[in-house]
Amino acid sequence: MSNPDLSLPDSYKLVPSSEIKQRLINAQKALAQTKLAGIIILQSIDRYYFTGTLQDGTLWLPTSGEPVFWVRRSLERAQLESPLKDLRPQPKKSIDLSTELRSIIAIKGAKIGMELDVVPVQLMARIKRLLPDTCEISDASPLVRSLRACKSPYEISCIKGAATIMDKVMLHAANVIQAGMSEIELMAELEHKARRLGHLGIVRMRGFNNELFFGHTLSGPEGTRRGYLDAPTNGLGLSPAFSQGAGRTLIRRGVPISIDFMVNYEGYLADLTRMLSLDDPPESICRTHENLLALNQELTKALRPGCECGAIFSKALEIAADYGFADYFLGHGEDKVSFVGHGVGLEVDEFPFIARNNKMLIENSMVVALEPKLTFPAHSPHNLPATAITTETTYVITPEATIPLTLTPDNIKIIKR
Repeated sequence: MSNPDLSLPDSYKLVPSSEIKQRLINAQKALAQTKLAGIIILQSIDRYYFTGTLQDGTLWLPTSGEPVFWVRRSLERAQLESPLKDLRPQPKKSIDLSTELRSIIAIKGAKIGMELDVVPVQLMARIKRLLPDTCEISDASPLVRSLRACKSPYEISCIKGAATIMDKVMLHAANVIQAGMSEIELMAELEHKARRLGHLGIVRMRGFNNELFFGHTLSGPEGTRRGYLDAPTNGLGLSPAFSQGAGRTLIRRGVPISIDFMVNYEGYLADLTRMLSLDDPPESICRTHENLLALNQELTKALRPGCECGAIFSKALEIAADYGFADYFLGHGEDKVSFVGHGVGLEVDEFPFIARNNKMLIENSMVVALEPKLTFPAHSPHNLPATAITTETTYVITPEATIPLTLTPDNIKIIKR
């Protein structure tokens, strides 16, 4: 029985039960088109997507019938947060969990799906030992990620909430930026503002060994610094232990700053990059940035239901080459990235990826962050100082148009004071 002293306040918004119900219906329709008997969901964000709670445990999502969620910790919280009917305490002994799993998955030779893109091999092997001996494990991660790629009206409303906070953070940046402050001091101001406005403070990534914290604030040449992150820009950071993002470089007048920021509202992310400058930056930077925005506009026209992601990426390369930016588009040298956009939702690296050779088709209600970015190292043949020239906007795809959810103007914000 729940503790009445630990009831949920009105400000603590649960995922609507109708939302979870529809997700389960969609999943079971998709599963019916496969040979899977069901999926064992272990990754926390996938589990949250299908249950409405982040509580730890093992979720069995069958092709038909009611899902079962064995909750390891905390059953009381799961009962408060999730509309699922069958919530059970996870047995402390593996043999007992095995007995329950075997009683539910009784189909001889059943093929069981798991999220093999993220579940560790040892955990997969341990779960397999709990199943009937004849069960076969199959990778269900493409199916799960495809289900999550198209966003519901509820999800889009959450991303709009994140975008609203983001736009306020960018206004705050223009008010607090000062010559002589460091990148990390500016970033801290933005983080503080975002948290007070409701940012959950976490930026989730699915990719192995990928990690982020809020985003990047990079000044001048720091925007060109390469690093380990699978992104067009990296930055120095504060330590080799987390060698990306804002460092201690001081902000100077006339030197543009690239702010790449993410906000998490009710679990959902919005992603935005904009440029600011105290006083006018060099004319060559302004002109190149205008060309970059023109390139981005062409990409938004191509981002339509039925278009192939790889074809859109190829178009981006062609336009960049037409402007003479081929060597500096999406990084430079050997460290270029091979994507110009990515899906955004509960994680920042969701389907679809606007990436080289990706055959996935754009669908209605996908949410995509387009980020065509340029990095010009010192002595590049474009009459430019060493700098990153950037833009990024989060869009929702509809049959009629590609609609921006982040509404901060995309021109370089020039601050005079």
